[in-house]
Amino acid sequence: MMTLIYSTTSPFARKVLITAMELGLRDQITLEIAHPLRNAEQVSEANPLGKVPCLLTDAGQMVVNSPVICQFLQRMAPAGPELHDPSYMDIDTVERVQALADGLMDAAVALVMESLRPEEQRSDLWQERWYGALNRTLAFIERYEVSRLRTAFGSMAEISLACALDYLDFRHPDYDWRESAPELELWLSEISRAESFAATVPVG
Repeated sequence: MMTLIYSTTSPFARKVLITAMELGLRDQITLEIAHPLRNAEQVSEANPLGKVPCLLTDAGQMVVNSPVICQFLQRMAPAGPELHDPSYMDIDTVERVQALADGLMDAAVALVMESLRPEEQRSDLWQERWYGALNRTLAFIERYEVSRLRTAFGSMAEISLACALDYLDFRHPDYDWRESAPELELWLSEISRAESFAATVPVG
């Protein structure tokens, strides 16, 4: 059995868990719930970076960083669907959309962390930069990428982007990304019906 050090609120951890489900590996993974701040010692013991997700294999190997973990899981499931190089989308597009979606998550998480600081210590400069990154990236995906996507988890592009958009709704409900991205709104409403997506709704 493998162990996934996992936070129920982390979009990166959710991405890994959905990938495991889509590859048919969920029954080979034990979840160990740990928050990187509230359970810092536990998380750091598993991953020296002090971050989740972190996958521990039954051979004692540590695998960190969500794209790397997802690649590892793909190799563990040779008979499963090819999420990194699907037949309907070239690998460059998959990797580009996954990277853009991960960047959305990075900016959204950074804004959450900034909000935890005392108000007088919060940086307007950095908040503007992170919101700018969100705005530009969503506009780019709306214009150039959403038409390439399926309304099912056929690749890492769909998995990553769905996790990113839902995390925005979860942690930043006042950020109205839908107004300027109607195609993304429609796409998310359709792909959110996926069983693995509904089973991993963030809690906390």
